Amino acid sequence: MDVELNKILHVIASNGDSPDFLECARVVYGKDNHLLDACNANGDTPFHCAARAGMVEMVSELISLARTEGGGQRLKAVLGKLNKQGETALHEALRLPYKETAVAMVSTLMAADAELSRVPPTEGTSPLYLAVLLGHDDIAERLHQQDEGLSYSGPNGQNALHAAVLRSTRMTNNLLEWNKKLSKQGDKTKGRTPIHFAALRGEVTVMSLLNADKSLVYQSDNDGSFPIHMAVTARQYIVVLALLKKCPDCAQLRDARGRTFFHIAAQQGSTLLVFLLLALLPKKQWFAPIINMQDNDGNTGLHLAVLAGSLHTFLFMLWDKDVMLNLSNCEGKTALDLAQSNIPTGVTFGLDPSRSIHSLLMVAGARYGAHSGNHDPVVLDKEKEEKKIMDSTPTIGIVSALLVTVTFAASFTVPGGYRADDDPVSSHHTAGTPVLAATYSFQAFIIANNLALLCSSMATISLMYAGITTVDIGTRMCAFVLSIFFLNSSARSLAAAFAFGMYAALAPVAHAAAIVTWLITAASLLDVVWFVCALSISQLALLNRIPTSVCVLRSVAAFVGPLLGALWPYAIIGGFLAYSKIFHTIN
Repeated sequence: MDVELNKILHVIASNGDSPDFLECARVVYGKDNHLLDACNANGDTPFHCAARAGMVEMVSELISLARTEGGGQRLKAVLGKLNKQGETALHEALRLPYKETAVAMVSTLMAADAELSRVPPTEGTSPLYLAVLLGHDDIAERLHQQDEGLSYSGPNGQNALHAAVLRSTRMTNNLLEWNKKLSKQGDKTKGRTPIHFAALRGEVTVMSLLNADKSLVYQSDNDGSFPIHMAVTARQYIVVLALLKKCPDCAQLRDARGRTFFHIAAQQGSTLLVFLLLALLPKKQWFAPIINMQDNDGNTGLHLAVLAGSLHTFLFMLWDKDVMLNLSNCEGKTALDLAQSNIPTGVTFGLDPSRSIHSLLMVAGARYGAHSGNHDPVVLDKEKEEKKIMDSTPTIGIVSALLVTVTFAASFTVPGGYRADDDPVSSHHTAGTPVLAATYSFQAFIIANNLALLCSSMATISLMYAGITTVDIGTRMCAFVLSIFFLNSSARSLAAAFAFGMYAALAPVAHAAAIVTWLITAASLLDVVWFVCALSISQLALLNRIPTSVCVLRSVAAFVGPLLGALWPYAIIGGFLAYSKIFHTIN
């Protein structure tokens, strides 16, 4: 015996099916025939072992021995014997890695007992379920051809159709043709039917199920979720649209929490789906009632989008005039109340979604609810803010120190070099001065580099105050924000210095390369472009809510501050160039 307590016939059945092994099996069986269906520690019989090893001839020999011993009844008994996993030798045959061997093994077993695919009858994994799960569609079809009364059962109350909708449209259609009752059977875990599973995967299988039985879309699981809820959760938007097209009234189906699919889309930030529903698709009677529908807590889709901090989803809702801004939930809170409570305290990013949502609601005319006076006062979490600053200080400090070093070195390693004492061209100029000092691009390089040095130095100094624990937290927060501002300005100034310096050196001999350098350096403004685009989208969302003139004025006000903060180094450099040009012209 081995660790699995295999008998000798188990060992012979597992290790070969040559004539010698077949003869050994016959001899052992002749000595002790009860070994034919003896079980090892896992409940496996020699049939299980031979089938698992892919020994087709050995299985045939064992079948012959069983038939000789007691005819058909004995054969059915040994082949139908279950191991501790509740499986027969047919299950092991289906798991064989080589398709040809699996087909031959299944054919041999089914020829011996055509009703072997009925085991187990109701509970556990049936051979058909396993064949579908493993993608053996042709074997599954053969099992059904040989026995139309076969078992469809799967684990946890599932059936073969649960597996088919995740694997094969072909088998889905076959199973619906063989047994339509499978489509209504829910599993034991959550009561989900095959269409719930299909909604997680794709449109084709869902439509196959609906074509067979349209009522499936109205069957919920144990949590009250319908297939359309599952499709939204899995972000299968094509499935959602297909369900709405096939069964428009399923839009109003609610889960156990009273939420429609629109609530779920808003809560998880399904921006694309919300966009399709509100902006592109024509408004239909089936969709209009659910835009402002409230769940069991009184929350609309807008409430949930605000709570989730999903800015882009919120923007599409803000654009649509049919979305009401001032509905109160069961706690008397409107979307503005929820946005107010979501605003983070302390140091935050300028485009923080929760802050942007609150600002846009205020401009759009949203109002606080009946309990707006009950907002808890904002209390600054000093420990949290200190941790933010201390976690960020090392990175900002390294970058600012590096910028100081680079800009300081660039001040003395100028493009074009310096004039030498023995340079004949230097007879009219002071030796040791920059060769390109008279060019406007070089002068702009010097100004930009000096600005970069100044800003990086200011960033370092501000960061020093931000990191000192004896300074009050308010001052440290201000110093921290200033350090980021100056660090950003230093990086932009250094990029401009690089562009001007390369232009001064290359323009006389490689003007095209100098222009390309300018274009590449302009990539330093991509964050400004992103910032402007983000603000523009937010302002556009207000166009349907407030007068155009007010929206334009607000947009200008919203852009002026950020743009000045980002572009002021370029304004100084441009001003200097303009002054130099005018002064040179006058003189």
